[in-house]
Amino acid sequence: MRRRMGSKALFGILGLPLLALLTAVAALSMEDVARPPPLAPVPAAQANAPGAPRARPGSAPPPSFLGVLVAAESVDLTAALEGRIESIRVRLGDRVHRGDVIATLDSQALQRELAVAEAELLAARAEEEVATHAWKEAGERLQRRVGPEQLRTGAISEEELATARYQERMASARLNGARAQVLQREAQAKQARQRLSEASVLAPFDGLVASRYVDSGARVSPGRPIVHLLRSDGYTVRFAIPERQAPSVAVGQPARVEVPDHGVVLTGRVLGLGPEVDVAARTVFGLAALEEPLAPSIPSGTVVRVRVLHEPAALRE
Repeated sequence: MRRRMGSKALFGILGLPLLALLTAVAALSMEDVARPPPLAPVPAAQANAPGAPRARPGSAPPPSFLGVLVAAESVDLTAALEGRIESIRVRLGDRVHRGDVIATLDSQALQRELAVAEAELLAARAEEEVATHAWKEAGERLQRRVGPEQLRTGAISEEELATARYQERMASARLNGARAQVLQREAQAKQARQRLSEASVLAPFDGLVASRYVDSGARVSPGRPIVHLLRSDGYTVRFAIPERQAPSVAVGQPARVEVPDHGVVLTGRVLGLGPEVDVAARTVFGLAALEEPLAPSIPSGTVVRVRVLHEPAALRE
């Protein structure tokens, strides 16, 4: 079981990772937001890379907005069953692949449950086979007694014929009951196998272990987080836009994402905007998608500055 927090749920939880940033934004004047402190030097080759968004010549640099780098998707991995953690196979910072076993619960009782279910299924199939042979035998006996020659010569009485028909119907009913038992036992065995599989917590995607909440031996219940996992193949930027500057930002605009602490400039594009103004900070939240891979040395949660650029008309066409 897992609790997913993807970009679709952005604006419902967007304020949580930016709470500290909003405090900083509220403390800044609008002039400070429009004119942020200079960044650490950025390599010229990277700043002038082909395709990197640039401000129009002769125009003032676009204002910058405070933001944070976040994984495009994150998830709290939880147990589907109640039980004791037998082992946890990952540590903080480990890289995992989709389908890797993250943790296992003690499954001895589940294994016994599956063994019993499979034994009962074998017994039910044996009963079905016996009932099938009995039904076929009763049908053949009836066929031998319903011939017109048998009745004309008096070789069989009406009572014997009625008895043969009754036996055939009873054999057919027993066969149907045996088949129903097989279906029931198959469902029980399938359920037992499913429960046993749920004793293993698997990674839903390639990612990095951001948090580990419990250790081996701990008892967990359904819904209790075991590990927090970040998707490793995509990052987005969540940023806060002062209310008066929000009309100048639109979905689809190119963005320049500056990472001062690492001296890096990344390209991106505005992916979404919040539907309302935050009452406390008087800001609108935005989301930008990065258009290039993020270096492993830059962790999720890094503070950045986002400059939303205006594309020339020729590029928009």
